[in-house]
Amino acid sequence: MVKRLCEAVEKILHMAVLLLLMDFFLPLWNEMHGVEDAPGMEPEQVLMVGFALVFTASVVVTAPGKACRTALRTPLLWALLFWAALSFLWSEGPDMTLRRTVGVTLTAVYAVALRLRFADEDFLKLLGWTVLVALATSFVLVAAAPHWAVMEFPHEGAWNGAFLHKNVLGRIAALGMLFFAFLRWIDDRPALWNGALALAALCLWRSQSASSLVLVCALAGMGIALRELLQRTRWNGPTVLVIALGLATAGYYAVLNVDLLLHILRRDVTLTGRTPLWSVLLPMLQERFWTGYGFRAFWLGWDGPSAEVYKAMTWFPEHAHNGFLDLWLELGFVGVILGLGLLLSPLAFHGRAAVQGRPLAIFWVFLGLFVLLYNIPESYFMRPNSILWLLAVAAATAPEAQEKDP
Repeated sequence: MVKRLCEAVEKILHMAVLLLLMDFFLPLWNEMHGVEDAPGMEPEQVLMVGFALVFTASVVVTAPGKACRTALRTPLLWALLFWAALSFLWSEGPDMTLRRTVGVTLTAVYAVALRLRFADEDFLKLLGWTVLVALATSFVLVAAAPHWAVMEFPHEGAWNGAFLHKNVLGRIAALGMLFFAFLRWIDDRPALWNGALALAALCLWRSQSASSLVLVCALAGMGIALRELLQRTRWNGPTVLVIALGLATAGYYAVLNVDLLLHILRRDVTLTGRTPLWSVLLPMLQERFWTGYGFRAFWLGWDGPSAEVYKAMTWFPEHAHNGFLDLWLELGFVGVILGLGLLLSPLAFHGRAAVQGRPLAIFWVFLGLFVLLYNIPESYFMRPNSILWLLAVAAATAPEAQEKDP
């Protein structure tokens, strides 16, 4: 009884940390009460970070051998973090680089500790319940306090729920659809997760987040295609050729009808100003092609390299709206190669089991694809205290027990 109670309390605390990494409610509360961002952390954040650190340390102390062997299975992660720390030597903002490297490393280590602590199914359930709490709270806020949960001009009518912006709700709802779809597959309570799927779909639709909506449609299409392939075909040369031709044809028609697609998504040809921004940033990549400007040291307002971007634009972006372009600006081409390798590593760890139709293996592959694809229109890769960075590391981590599964 006591053991179960302790496990329940531990899971609740992990949910609180994950909600914090999702930017759940606290930023919205501060905004609605006119509280300006302070340089330090809120007391609640300090407590949650402290719990995460204690938990991580306890996992390493209780199973040092397993922790070390698991760490050695993710060399790309540590190489990427080392390269980020090394960029202090040429960074445009060395103090910022060091602080942000510590933050992104702590988030990554916590993700690895979670993978060591929980079996795949338990970890997925933890993620699912956390997102369900966030979406249910968002729905209640929309109904009870729309002046908090529904945005005004220029996004009039879009839901932001328990988050500060509609795109954050869209991102969490998209993650929820991924989690709930697999929980419906593996759990013995399909009715619960069907309801959760419906809630996530509603929140995604009403958030009016085009990036998240397109991503969910793309992953759903991949899932349907994979299911049909696993049920009806064998993985041989002709099959791969047919798939490649099909994808090429779909891409060709998407390019031919890009104006129609953008009209359906209510987006302009510039992708809401992204393409002019990218055209300004591309020449700046050439100046530090291999090394970049230092981790988190490009977008420093008028005091950093981003000043040249501001001079050429009519607005002042805080990031490149593309995770890989930001990674290139910060850590150069070396960083991009390491980052892409990390995001694609779930294919190496779980690809064979996924092809055999194992649900949890397919989940880790799709989670890696989710983070990879989401960082094409947005920039959330290697962000300290970010749920997407934690999930990217979790997907790329293969604990010893999973490695030995037949």
